[in-house]
Amino acid sequence: MCINTRNLLRTNSKGLSKLYSLSIIFLFSLILPSCTNKILDQQSSLSTQKKSRIAAADRQRRIIFNDDTYELSRNDANTAEGFLKRRLKPLVGTQVDTISWSILGGWADAPVYDSKLQPIYGDAHGGPPEYWSKVTSNVKELIQAGRGPLQIVIDFAHKEGMEIFASVRMNDVHDSFIGGGLTLWKKEHPHFLVDPLGIKQPSMELYITAQDFSHKAVRQRKYEIIEEVAQRYNVDGFELDFIRHPVFFSQTLHGQPVNQNQIDIMTRFMERIRQMTDKEANRRGRPLLLATRVPDSFKLALDVGLDVAHWVKKDLVDILIAGGGYSPFSLPTKKFTQLAHKHGVLVYPCINQGAAQNVSRGSFLEGVRALATNWFQSGADGIYLWNLGTPFEYKTGQDLVKIRTQSYACLVDIGEPQTLLWKNKLFCVDNIGTNVFDYYRHISSKPPLPVRKIGLIKHGVVARVPLVVGENLKLAKKNGKLKGMNLVLDVRGLEHPETVVCRVNGITLVNRYSTVKKIREQEYIISYPVNTPPFKQGENYVVMALKSSPNKPSKVRPESRRTPASHTQLYGLRLKIDYVSD
Repeated sequence: MCINTRNLLRTNSKGLSKLYSLSIIFLFSLILPSCTNKILDQQSSLSTQKKSRIAAADRQRRIIFNDDTYELSRNDANTAEGFLKRRLKPLVGTQVDTISWSILGGWADAPVYDSKLQPIYGDAHGGPPEYWSKVTSNVKELIQAGRGPLQIVIDFAHKEGMEIFASVRMNDVHDSFIGGGLTLWKKEHPHFLVDPLGIKQPSMELYITAQDFSHKAVRQRKYEIIEEVAQRYNVDGFELDFIRHPVFFSQTLHGQPVNQNQIDIMTRFMERIRQMTDKEANRRGRPLLLATRVPDSFKLALDVGLDVAHWVKKDLVDILIAGGGYSPFSLPTKKFTQLAHKHGVLVYPCINQGAAQNVSRGSFLEGVRALATNWFQSGADGIYLWNLGTPFEYKTGQDLVKIRTQSYACLVDIGEPQTLLWKNKLFCVDNIGTNVFDYYRHISSKPPLPVRKIGLIKHGVVARVPLVVGENLKLAKKNGKLKGMNLVLDVRGLEHPETVVCRVNGITLVNRYSTVKKIREQEYIISYPVNTPPFKQGENYVVMALKSSPNKPSKVRPESRRTPASHTQLYGLRLKIDYVSD
């Protein structure tokens, strides 16, 4: 189904019954049987390559699953069965339509396929690193047996009807803190790395082994890997992962924006890659798609040297993977989709397993359902998953099965709006302290939380925070599907929970109940049963205020006076929605 049809269905089927949704899909299949061709006919100025890539991108691609290749470190990964069985084979039958497999491994910046141009993982380091030490021998044994890991994944994906992207980590720096991970090339060419002098923020020391893309040799090393795979392997496209890791010039390391010359360097680099992939696509007779994983906004991307908006306008990318996933509920998805869709580019926001787990306070499944709902409401074309397999790394037996089942539970419903209908969800507000690592703040959306007030609070208001709810609550209630909703606040430095006043969209909430979390820190979880209204689909505003005394009746407005509060902090906010089970 074409891009415009998919988006139209998302707009019109958010709260429809399954039968009605299917009827809508059937109707559009009759009215718009070749929507993509119609778009192309109206844009006759498009290049042949662009037309073929739009057609190739217009396939079912609900979830893109990134795989960091950890499974190559398992003892039995020297066979195709041992390599595939734990992480990739269980994807069959889910909504994962695309596997993006890291050809430079999960770290250490070296090929984990039979490269003829650069030494593989382990050999590139002068011997296998202690971390993931079995990767080197497993890769070699698989190659000697006739199929290397990349070919095994390609064969598996295509057999199961999945798309396969070769994921390229553009500047991985795990070698800055994992022993034995520094390649011989980096050791022999320290002048090609960023300048570590002048770092102002200690956390940015993570990037001291980043390569400086001002140097032609650095860009060539990435380019030749992409070109080699394009020439030798039947992949469907590439993911250029600029989030691993997002420092390409020394200025970023020093807390400064890059200059125009450096932005131009990265744009010409992208132009060169696009020209090469189009050339190889013509040779093999089918398109090669380019996906790029980029910072949380066009401005944040530009600050590190990536003119993503220009890339979109100049046909240098087919799929935008939006964000690092560290501040997911704050991602400005609509700004991505509004520009990208004008130019035939798809948008897949990133769910980062660790950050999503943190912001949802462990309710991962409900949290990612809410994220997907919000993003589809903003026009997203699907979902990109990062590190979903991480929780069951190093696990075996029933422990592995249990954790994998929990992690993979989301794979059957977050890829489509229709399968998200009437599923329990948790809409959250991001917290910079729990979600965003210091060294990713320069590429992440700024979260609204925490909000902290010290001393005398003017008008008693501690915080006014936006909470976006993509769900059509009014329709859910009308259809009798809504079982209950609760608004939950995490508050710290609160002497008396009875002093809290909470309003949503101007309406004061009642029937509060509170739970002590940490008595010494005066930390409370405060919950309110809520309904619709006051909550609505879209952006809601939650105000937390304090009364001057716990003995004042709740109808007294906190604005009537200044209120003393010592270090009061709102650090968590989420809306829990439960549905009637079928």
